[in-house]
Amino acid sequence: MSTDFTWHCNALKCRTVLQNRAVVTTCSHIFCLTCAETQGLASSNNGVRICPACNTQLVNQDDAIITQLDPSEDYKTSVLSGMHPSIIMECAGRGLAFYTYQVSNEITYQTYLAASLTDKYSQVNNQLDTIITQANGQIKKLQDALKGAS
Repeated sequence: MSTDFTWHCNALKCRTVLQNRAVVTTCSHIFCLTCAETQGLASSNNGVRICPACNTQLVNQDDAIITQLDPSEDYKTSVLSGMHPSIIMECAGRGLAFYTYQVSNEITYQTYLAASLTDKYSQVNNQLDTIITQANGQIKKLQDALKGAS
């Protein structure tokens, strides 16, 4: 399935693009396998894991699981087979809520990056304006000195 949205690891220091497999949590976060292992999501410490994105306690075994991001057609055909339609709709609703949450977080993150880069651009632009003004002042002094020496 082709989508316009790209999953990114929710660990802010990582933000790697997720391709095939990832760890998803019931608190609607997604992590690369490396960060999940490093942050302790892959294995529990005395039965309790903590989501590194929101600090939610993940006490149940299925609160953080490894998932296939691009499952096979056979898996998609069989995964919900035999379940009551109300369960299927509940699962679909939760999947859509997860997707909406991730898109919202990505928009917030990209907005923050844009604001940060705009601020840095303004600072560099102001520094450049100051340097140009100082350089023009020096050029003017040198031109005046040359005129006076003639």
